[in-house]
Amino acid sequence: MHMAGHLSVVVRTPDVTWFLAGDATYDQDLLLRRVVDGPAEDVTVSLATMDRIAGLAAQEPTVLLPAHDPDAERRLDDRAVLTPAAAE
Repeated sequence: MHMAGHLSVVVRTPDVTWFLAGDATYDQDLLLRRVVDGPAEDVTVSLATMDRIAGLAAQEPTVLLPAHDPDAERRLDDRAVLTPAAAE
C-alpha cells in the first residue's frame, strides 16, 4: 500500500476471485517479486499487504488487477489467475 487511504476491492464469484488491487502494487510482477514501488509510506506495511494478497491467491483462484498494470486487461479477459511461488 503506497498511498494513504488506498483501497482494494475483492469480488468473489463461484469460479474465481477478482482482486482489484488499486495501489497495492504497480503490477503483478512486482507483487510476485515483493518489490515495493512508488512513494511507500511504510515499506513493512506494503510488503505485508503484498504477502496477504499472495496468500489469498494461494488459497483460491484469484485474478489480480492492479490499477496501473498494463497487463491487467489481458488477465481480466483471459481470467489469468495469480500463481504465487508459495502455491506452486
